Amino acid sequence: MATYTASCCFLDSLLIFAVLTAFSAAQNISGFTANLYQRDAFYNPNLSQTEIIRRAAARSVWRANMSNSITPNSPTTDIIRNNNQFFMKIRLGTPPVDIIAVADTGSDLTWTQCLPCTQCFAQRLPLFNTRASSSYRTIQCGPSRPCPPWDDIECLNGLCHYNIHYADEAHTRGLLSKETLRMDSTAYSTIQIPNFIFGCGTDNIDSFNGIGSGVIGLGTGPESIVTQLGHLSGKKFSYCLMPLDLPGRVSHIHFGDRAAVRGPETVTVPLVPGRPGNFYHVTLEAFTVGRTRIPFTDRSGAVKPGNIIIDSGVTLTTLPRHFYAQIKQALTMQTHAPEVPDPLQLLELCFRKDRSLQLPTIVANFRGGNVPLKRFNAFVTYEHVTCLAFGVSESFITYGSLAQQNFLVGFDQNARTVSFKPFQCSHA
Repeated sequence: MATYTASCCFLDSLLIFAVLTAFSAAQNISGFTANLYQRDAFYNPNLSQTEIIRRAAARSVWRANMSNSITPNSPTTDIIRNNNQFFMKIRLGTPPVDIIAVADTGSDLTWTQCLPCTQCFAQRLPLFNTRASSSYRTIQCGPSRPCPPWDDIECLNGLCHYNIHYADEAHTRGLLSKETLRMDSTAYSTIQIPNFIFGCGTDNIDSFNGIGSGVIGLGTGPESIVTQLGHLSGKKFSYCLMPLDLPGRVSHIHFGDRAAVRGPETVTVPLVPGRPGNFYHVTLEAFTVGRTRIPFTDRSGAVKPGNIIIDSGVTLTTLPRHFYAQIKQALTMQTHAPEVPDPLQLLELCFRKDRSLQLPTIVANFRGGNVPLKRFNAFVTYEHVTCLAFGVSESFITYGSLAQQNFLVGFDQNARTVSFKPFQCSHA
């Protein structure tokens, strides 16, 4: 639920985090590795390739269309949401209970539905029962003990409360709390983090198709799970997204020293601070289509710093109409094949699928380096068509997960960089 200061955009996704991360506050662990799963294939392994692509593209188009209605100066924190998100598995409490929630790189506060609940939405697992946990604590406040200075937090009746509103009238309200967090990883036995700060939601309107129970914040703020992991994450994480044609295969996410992305072919791009929200903003200077370089300039003719978000949660790369139109024109001029309509009516530029179809290469020209895209990073093929996997949005400009498949993508909040390295994610 990527949060802006005044407006927010919510992560949808083709993938699911089943992040089972392991630590111990007493252990000297420099990093850890966990698993990523493709969402639709994970919950329904019988889906066809066409249906997986249709669902992924539909979620991206829905999100881009919804973002066009965001008011930048809205007085509330708006979050655009969809039912298909990253899901992350953690355990809270003593004794520990499973929590499955949306893992959101654009949100900070982790929250889950709790008992006793005034209003809760349906979820697959039981609601978290605070009275059954011996390690649960509320966070008290008063004139001499203020609540943490975070967005959407206030002191009411001696307790810190949070109140998050969503653009589609969904919301979550509850108590800012502390609990013991436990996770498992692929490398270590279960370890735990005491006094993990999270939101215990008792008044919630949302829907995760009966799967999720809330949100796990992977953003950059002090309340995010990345920050609270401390030295175990080092404010670094990386992932490797499996291509669409490998449904059900396990991908990986790395935290801490294990998240380093380096070596030959690595392109390191500076993050742009000062942009609204908790997204990872970088500067896209151009896309090069075959022999044509198309600068990504605004209406004034300038390249705006931080003009695109590296977003693993949205499938398509979404661009403003004027920029998309130039890319489309360059593609059609260099592709000697007739355009055909998308049978799914989701993507704008499609060609008839044919072994003789010759498509120009596409390179993302970031400030900091150039990232060449493979064909499956920029195009999707299903039924009888091959389509450009870019969408249109005037306000939510994203470099989506298709463009990131078979790359190691590393985020280093301390160094303020994001890195890309071509990689076979099935070997990660």
